[in-house]
Amino acid sequence: MDIRTISRFGAVATLAVAGVAAAIPLVVTENDDAPAAQQFDAYAAHSGVAAASNTMLVALIALVPAMVFAGRVARRGAPRLGYIGGALSALAWLAGLMSLGGQGIGLYEGSRLPDRAGAAALLDAMAANPVYNTLLLIFVLGHVVGMVVLGIGLWRSGAVGWWVGALFILYVVLHTVGHALAAAVDVASGFVLALALLAVAVRVARTPDAEWDLPAGPSRTAAREALPV
Repeated sequence: MDIRTISRFGAVATLAVAGVAAAIPLVVTENDDAPAAQQFDAYAAHSGVAAASNTMLVALIALVPAMVFAGRVARRGAPRLGYIGGALSALAWLAGLMSLGGQGIGLYEGSRLPDRAGAAALLDAMAANPVYNTLLLIFVLGHVVGMVVLGIGLWRSGAVGWWVGALFILYVVLHTVGHALAAAVDVASGFVLALALLAVAVRVARTPDAEWDLPAGPSRTAAREALPV
């Protein structure tokens, strides 16, 4: 089989898995910034949801390469924006999964221990660790800036419909507002991101092998001729 076909199939599968995983609303606690001791009660009361949320981390890893593939789709019409947005977004999701994902597993296991006070002290110390906070900062800044730049790149590239790029930007807005004000809005942001990623997956699936590895940088008009979603 042509390696370009394998590459495209891999991109489609990665984008689809990332999209579906992003849309599954597994909320364990309404305040994930609270001290560990306060979150233990929610994790103990919803242990099944917490276990499922931690298991979902395996699928959410697909978000990292999904950002790279989305940037690759944007690269022909907007190579710089596609590269910067895809790279920053991939780095941000990686940092977020390392920090917040590890914290979620720790909260789940800590809620099951008899010595919750000791477990809470350990998790709170981890949350104050400079390496953890650096990872968290990379996630927050790279996530916001990277996804917006990637959305603009997809929008300007003409490789997909303008609305696909707009969904990437809308996701950032909804996720930021939802995290600060309302969990329901944050859940909605996951559906928005899922729709955006699935649209990019459809675009990749419709791309002929001969066009998958073309050099970056043709005109936006030429990019639009490749049957945008």
